[in-house]
Amino acid sequence: MNDVMIENQLTNIVEDVSKAAGWTVDRKIILAIASTFLASGKTFDPVKYKAVLQEMKKQSSWMSPLRTTVGYSIAANLMEQEDAEKAVKELLTNVSILKEAKFKNGNFSFIGAQFLTENKHEKKAHAQKARALFDAIRKHHPFLTSYEDIPYAVLLSNPSDDVELRADTMNRYYKELRTYNFTVGNDLQWLSQVLTLLSPQYNYQLVANTVAIRDTLKKQHIKVKTMHYPLLGFLAILELNQTQLQDIIDLYHEVKSLKLLKWHREFVLFMAVQIAIYDMANVQKSLSMTIMASIELLIQAQQAAMIAAVSAATIASNSSSS
Repeated sequence: MNDVMIENQLTNIVEDVSKAAGWTVDRKIILAIASTFLASGKTFDPVKYKAVLQEMKKQSSWMSPLRTTVGYSIAANLMEQEDAEKAVKELLTNVSILKEAKFKNGNFSFIGAQFLTENKHEKKAHAQKARALFDAIRKHHPFLTSYEDIPYAVLLSNPSDDVELRADTMNRYYKELRTYNFTVGNDLQWLSQVLTLLSPQYNYQLVANTVAIRDTLKKQHIKVKTMHYPLLGFLAILELNQTQLQDIIDLYHEVKSLKLLKWHREFVLFMAVQIAIYDMANVQKSLSMTIMASIELLIQAQQAAMIAAVSAATIASNSSSS
């Protein structure tokens, strides 16, 4: 996909999403939704999107996060399901289950609710394990760990998980990466969490991969911000070869020239990585279902990271202006 094709498709999707969501919705959210559809090659259906938004409005109170900016992103994800009423009802059930597990109700619990197991008999066990992982992470980083970590706590946990081992491994990654001049903070914590996605066991090679990817991107004039740290983790886990990484770099420089992204350059790397991951998933599908399942999980995590980053920025912006 060349830059002309990307620009044309992105322009059309952004216009469709903007019309369906309304022009008052934060531009960053519109771009986050549009980039996901662009990368996956799926068609954005404005009618279905509006139906999901209407159903969310119908089933939620006026103070619900589903009525805020985050709701527009969640609605885009729920479009995958055929029955909008059932999809929203299940999401709200998941939110309630997370609340029972002592997670604070808010934007990030709604994002995390999307990653709760579909097995209704294991939902409560999954939520309890996610809470246990959240608490284990907080033992290592009491000041960093907050509601923003809920999506990863849910995504990275399962009923049979050893949460203490995973949290310890996250902490090891965090400390190790600090020695390579990674900036301390929430984004580095998210990166350390991402690195445990495929295994709770520590793997020094993942640290080496992460550092090498960051340094390669910087050498080729890509500004890696702290908000991009989780992306480095996804790429490290995928164990990209030099050709694959170069493809992402080339794609980044193509996307960077798009007029739509002139004032939102932070999305360029997200978009390039997202397109690349979907392309890799399509290639791997014919080779290994196990690898494919892992990459699909990576895509979900990457989407959560983008939504979380956008949500955090939007919340901060709203707080500073009020």
